[in-house]
Amino acid sequence: MVFMNAADENNDTLIPRKRVQPLPIRTPMFLPQQALGQSNRWMKSPLAFCSLSCGRRWGQRIALSLLCGGLWLAAARGATAAPPTLTNLFPAGGQRGTTVTVTCGGSFATWPVKVWAPGVEVVATADSGKLEVTIPGDLAADRIWVRLYNQEGVSISQPFLIGSRKELNEIEPNNKLAEAQPITELDVTVNGLFKEAEVDSFAVTLNAGQTLVAALDANTRLGSPMDSILQIVSPQGIVLAENHDDLKLDPRLTFTPKTAGTYFVRLFAFPAAPDTSIRFNGGANHIYRLTLTTGPYVTHTIPLSVPGENPGTVAVTGWNLPVDTRLNVVPFGGTRLVESQEYEVLDELRRMPDARIGFAFSPDFSQATRLRFTPPAITTTAGSMDEKGVTTVPVSSSLTGCLTQKQPTAEYLIPVVKGQPLVISAEARSLDLLLDPVMKLVDPVGAVIAEIDDTGATRDAAIVHTAAQDGLYRLTITDRFRKGGERCWYLLTVRLDQPDYDLAVISDAVVVAVDKPAEIVVKIARRGTPADAMGPISLQVLGLPEGISSAAVLSEATGPTAAEVKLTLTTTGIPFSGPIRILGKAAAANDLVRSARTAARLGVAFDTIWLTGLEKPQ
Repeated sequence: MVFMNAADENNDTLIPRKRVQPLPIRTPMFLPQQALGQSNRWMKSPLAFCSLSCGRRWGQRIALSLLCGGLWLAAARGATAAPPTLTNLFPAGGQRGTTVTVTCGGSFATWPVKVWAPGVEVVATADSGKLEVTIPGDLAADRIWVRLYNQEGVSISQPFLIGSRKELNEIEPNNKLAEAQPITELDVTVNGLFKEAEVDSFAVTLNAGQTLVAALDANTRLGSPMDSILQIVSPQGIVLAENHDDLKLDPRLTFTPKTAGTYFVRLFAFPAAPDTSIRFNGGANHIYRLTLTTGPYVTHTIPLSVPGENPGTVAVTGWNLPVDTRLNVVPFGGTRLVESQEYEVLDELRRMPDARIGFAFSPDFSQATRLRFTPPAITTTAGSMDEKGVTTVPVSSSLTGCLTQKQPTAEYLIPVVKGQPLVISAEARSLDLLLDPVMKLVDPVGAVIAEIDDTGATRDAAIVHTAAQDGLYRLTITDRFRKGGERCWYLLTVRLDQPDYDLAVISDAVVVAVDKPAEIVVKIARRGTPADAMGPISLQVLGLPEGISSAAVLSEATGPTAAEVKLTLTTTGIPFSGPIRILGKAAAANDLVRSARTAARLGVAFDTIWLTGLEKPQ
């Protein structure tokens, strides 16, 4: 949904309403002194004409007034021509069912700007850089994205997290324990900012045996360039608990005191990109959200994937949860985020393009979490166990498992038919879980087919293999560091490597002008066996308005267009700002349709590109 500020857009304030007295300058601004009153060639200049007709002094005054006015209007036009930039939002999230005043970091040549933020209602206030964000109470999402735009272009989108807890902002100074900000209600999210290299401290009061959960959102889901550390500190300054990297670079910990009293939550950060300095890190973009609760906190669902067609309810795990807690599962965002849907990244792990993100959520429960919606071709299973305790996992299924301290290795049997092309993946780190999985696949005669730790740039594992014989293939999963425990979960998927394709674009925004057509480069990755089974793929742009056009292009099965094509957009000069999509269709594969996705950002991708069509110059 597009939201526009209702303020007057006629820019009347650019027209001076008071008469400005010209400055008494005695030297002409435009004409050489010796030229005044001489050659007729100066009569071709309106300024010279004024000087000669009205007298030198008045001509000088008129010339200066016109110059100042021209520079003023030029500056105003130049300001209008600059698209807005958006570097961050503070606070970087809000509570469902509330309205939040948000400050935008960035640059705005004019204000108010227009805002694109599907899922919430946004109004740009009269104060430059300020937004009023209203969050629906039933929004089934933990994050939405905000863009600012005008007639000249669009900003990068920035994340805005959604929660169900009460929110408050950090209050400085709170560097020292003696200055710690008191947290009087322990089910809150604190919105904070490291303006400089500093330490933030918060005081909490706990009963004996009461479990405090402290969880930070900064780098992983907000992209803040910080590698943070959380500590629980006693009044004497003794560190009682500490965590560095629980959710990738974001810390998360629990603490259960033996004695009642006041304890301190201390937070500081180093640069996310390591450098040679030894220092704490800070800056305008070092924004975080710190959850402090003694109530329910969910880390993930069990199982980690469910059928998308009939998801039902799932069990959840975490801390301080009531026994047998189950949450309803709904599509992520529901109908509110259709225009800005997050998708899993299609990378070396060979995730299914038809998979979607689900959301285990209840408006009455203070915590929610994500899971995967599997397509109909994949069955969620617990497998079947033989007398030796080995589980059989059929092809075209997914299974959720856990490595324990007593059983740090999981073993599975996979019945395979000769010639079947398989994709076998074990995911944990990419699902924000602790395990670093290592997979080993052994064929029916005992030969090791593959042993994989990290696939590509990920820390998860995937094996692509075509069976050379019938029989039971043996698969083992361990942790890279032989870890095991109640939080060492993983998602195993075994499926056929059927012919498919992915479409990818590098940029998520494009500008087209009458005198400058736009080009969108689309990368095509053909998957499965054989690689050319897709045949030609037709690509076209959807969502174009009147006045902007683009011809469909064909990606042949072989040759230079097999892996990359270019779509060209032209315009007649009708202004436009909005999202478009690029769709591919493979006729040889029953018209299999895929949408182009943007480059990965904060672990997700999108299938929309922002198009700005510039107005034809007058």
